[in-house]
This record gives sequence, structure tokens and C-alpha cells, in this order.
Amino acid sequence: MSKLISLALGAALLAGSAMAQPPAAPPAPRLPPVTGTVTAVSDDSVTVKAADGKLVVLPLVRTWTVFITKPIDIENIKPGSFVATANTNIDEKSGKSIELRLFEPGSRAGEGSRPMAAPNTTMTNGTVQTVKKGPGGRELDVTYPGGVRHIVVPPDVQVIGRTPAARDAVKPGVTIAANTAKGDDGVVRGTQISVVQK
Repeated sequence: MSKLISLALGAALLAGSAMAQPPAAPPAPRLPPVTGTVTAVSDDSVTVKAADGKLVVLPLVRTWTVFITKPIDIENIKPGSFVATANTNIDEKSGKSIELRLFEPGSRAGEGSRPMAAPNTTMTNGTVQTVKKGPGGRELDVTYPGGVRHIVVPPDVQVIGRTPAARDAVKPGVTIAANTAKGDDGVVRGTQISVVQK
């Protein structure tokens, strides 16, 4: 069977599937994180002084979690590590990292590789299969369900590590970035707080 016929059959099957099922609802837009310096914290809320000086009181979900994020040496990236990287496209299967994060062991947060809003940019979250030194920096093969992407990490890209922490790491004076989500009641609450260390 020719490639052209295969593509035509695939398109027909997709069209038939689309006719047989109602269109899926578009995913809810991701809310921006709440960032700033903590001025007060309790079990169910955190108050943050934003960069513009405004105080933001953010309610928290009952199960909110905490991570410490700080710069680490790229030598910490090894086969088996789970990473997330925004990368500019070199071609369909490779990219040049513009930021790289190392997640805690066992994480599968956001696993996959998908286009970002910025033109010619991809977000790749997956498990490092191989690591080697190349002419343009460290080179990683990052695997995820359904694919693998070759990532070049230039020497000037900062690597950020993330480790779980207790809630008492969130205290007045620390800088945080809080992921948020809107509940069924319409209230935006913090779900995960990253304490940012330099």
C-alpha cells in the first residue's frame, strides 16, 4: 500500500471518528503562578507581596504541597532523571534548551512533548535516556510516551533542581511561585508552592 493511500485512509478514519463522537471540550487555560515574597502563611492561605508591591491573599487547597527550587550543576542530570525543558526547535525531533528543570525521582509531571505559545518552541517533559558532551553543550535524549526528543543544553543554560519539602519551608521572607487552579466553586486556590532559592 502506498504512503499516499495510507495517509488517505488515516484521514478518513479520523474524520469518521470525529463524526461519531462529540468534539472534545478545549482544555482549560493554565493560570499564571502567584509569585512574590511571603508576608504571612496559615494552613489554608498564604499572603504574598508581589513585585509591584501589592499584597495577594491566596487561598490554598487542603492538599497543598511544597518544593524547594534552586540552581544545580548539570552533572546531576543522569540517565533515568526526569526533566522538563523549554526548547527552541532545531528540527522535528530535536531542540535547543532555553531552560531546564530536574524533578524529584519518580515524578512524571506533564510527561510529553508539545508546542508552546511562543513560536518555534516546544516544552518537553520526560525521562533522560542518554547524556553526553557535544560541541554545543550537554546533549540529552529525553523519552516520553510515544516519542523521544534530542535536547542540546548550552553551557549558559541554568539548571534548576526541585526537591520536596515540608510546609514549614513556606514562611515570611521567602520568595515563592505558587501554582494555582480554579475550583468548581470558581475560587482560585494554590495547589503547589515552590520556595525559590538562589
